[in-house]
Amino acid sequence: ERYIAVDDCGVQINPLLVEGQLHGGIVQGIGQALYEKTVYDSAGNLLTGTLQDYALPRTFHIPDIELGSTVTPCPHNPLGSKGAGESGAIAAPPAIVNAVIDALQPWGVKSIDMPITDEVVWQAIKEKKI
Repeated sequence: ERYIAVDDCGVQINPLLVEGQLHGGIVQGIGQALYEKTVYDSAGNLLTGTLQDYALPRTFHIPDIELGSTVTPCPHNPLGSKGAGESGAIAAPPAIVNAVIDALQPWGVKSIDMPITDEVVWQAIKEKKI
């Protein structure tokens, strides 16, 4: 199990900080795709308002993350740097969803809802979502 990402953050002023931002964003995206869900009762009360009730990925849930980079300096600032924090969080959910849908093609699953829990996968297979 591994997650591979290649980003263009322009000129990296502090590569370790960029790496940390990318790792954090990827973990956030993995959480969004696989675990995180807000749940309300019929009266509108939030049932997942604490970290005890709201599912987040733990360290042992995260695959090895391999980062690559390319450098295209930004022409709009003198340092040539770009933002780095958003890319991991934006790319991870669709990458994971598409991988799961690809894996479920033999069962006729063409779409699936997030978070992709075991129950969601089982229901999608049973319903053969189209």
